[in-house]
Amino acid sequence: MATTTNTKARTYISWLTISFMMVAAVASIRSLPAMAVYGLGSIMLFLIPAVLFFIPVALVASELGTGWNGGIYGWVKQAYGDRLGFFAIWFLWIEVVVWYPSVLGFAASTLAYMFNPKLANNGLFTCIVIIVFYWASTFLAMRGMDTLAKFTKWFMLLGTALPALALVILGIIWLVMGNPSAAPLSWSALIPSVFHEHAHVITSHRLHESSLQVFIGSVAGLVLIVSNFLAFAGIEMNAIHARDLKNPEREMPKAIFLACIMIILIFIPPTIAISLVVPADSTSLTAGVIQAYAAFFDAFHITWITPIMGALLIIGALGGVLSWTAGPSKGLLFVGKSGMFPLALQKVNKNGVQSNILILQAILVTLLSTIYIFVDNVSDAFWMISAMAALMYLTIYIFMFMSAMKLRKTQPHVKRGFVLKGLHFWCFLGLASTIVAIFFGFIPPSQFSDMPLFEYIGILVAGLIVTGAPPFIFYAVRKPSWIVTPKSEYEQYSAPLQDLQDDGDTTTPPAAPPATSAPASTTK
Repeated sequence: MATTTNTKARTYISWLTISFMMVAAVASIRSLPAMAVYGLGSIMLFLIPAVLFFIPVALVASELGTGWNGGIYGWVKQAYGDRLGFFAIWFLWIEVVVWYPSVLGFAASTLAYMFNPKLANNGLFTCIVIIVFYWASTFLAMRGMDTLAKFTKWFMLLGTALPALALVILGIIWLVMGNPSAAPLSWSALIPSVFHEHAHVITSHRLHESSLQVFIGSVAGLVLIVSNFLAFAGIEMNAIHARDLKNPEREMPKAIFLACIMIILIFIPPTIAISLVVPADSTSLTAGVIQAYAAFFDAFHITWITPIMGALLIIGALGGVLSWTAGPSKGLLFVGKSGMFPLALQKVNKNGVQSNILILQAILVTLLSTIYIFVDNVSDAFWMISAMAALMYLTIYIFMFMSAMKLRKTQPHVKRGFVLKGLHFWCFLGLASTIVAIFFGFIPPSQFSDMPLFEYIGILVAGLIVTGAPPFIFYAVRKPSWIVTPKSEYEQYSAPLQDLQDDGDTTTPPAAPPATSAPASTTK
């Protein structure tokens, strides 16, 4: 038996396959309207986080993912222990929960534009649509991952890839036909004027009273870059597959470089296409994409296509939600069974799905969606939720970079499938970029309403404290009766991959639990 197992041929995947998996996990057109207000300047604002954030994350995660099981949970646990490991997986889960109302807010605004554009700014309508869509996704997730996978693949192709390509084609046709552009197309427009007081014509007020206020107003123009950091997040989910490359040291950098190019191409051309037809002073953060389609199709006298494209965008948003509904929560279940969660939250249904966690998740999304009712402007509510999700995800990345440096020192004996040269340089670059992004994340963008600065910061800080406290509370009050998984089993969730297979065994090591993973076709 042993001889048969050990002689089994190892199956490798190509670096092109991993590159496309990375693109599928990251690329999305939902966040493009926020950058469309910059026109050609958006090119630089996409390139900055790509170089300073995306590449360091991908490289560092590749070393961690090919050394230890369990994703971000396993990495942080190995470096800093059970408590912070639990916090990392909890914060990833709750970040996704906070993210749901923003992506479904996009779907709600798109739906509104298909029937009554005025509803796009109606908070009650947005809230109701989010609740209906999310509970429907939850009930579908209850049927198991096989059902989700069937929907997710086609939802992503129809709702993300096709609409992005259509935007680029429409933009090219628009220019070839000699139509005017709503955004400047000069060489000087390539430099985003974020430090100019008139950089954002949709600013609801101007600050002239003092040099400090001018500075604050200028910095506010940079805040939207934070949304781009979140747009590039998620690459670490596919880093574990670097171990399946025949030559990870040489092929993984190639995969990352190609993925970076493809993601940038998915982000930048459609963003510029939006800026061609939607003036910056009327760009909606939630409905900007469908606004662009409507403008294109109205000009080409084919308005009947607008509802069809809107339906595809909604399908894409739902596909993203579906693919993330079960993944992080199932990872939380794995960790919870090691004694971190009460038995009530460990319950699974007949399909093996973590039913009570999904119901809790849906209740939290329902409560969060009411922000669209209580905040006067839908775009303001959308931004606050997006900023909160970005701050959470960026916090997780700080732990990732710190864990990578500590594990290089404390566990040098662990065999990595990919060993990153200059690890500390990439970690410090990623840390510096992440910390700067977190700083900007606490400043409202110039598009924001008249909410006082300290009130805005206070809401975000309170949100981070409230969402980050539960894992420490659960850890403090945990009981032996909560442990339902043998220690030998749950220790594998974070074990070095070399310890999960016998020496000389060429079979693929056990896959990481879905603690920080989602299907390869997900977008966020």
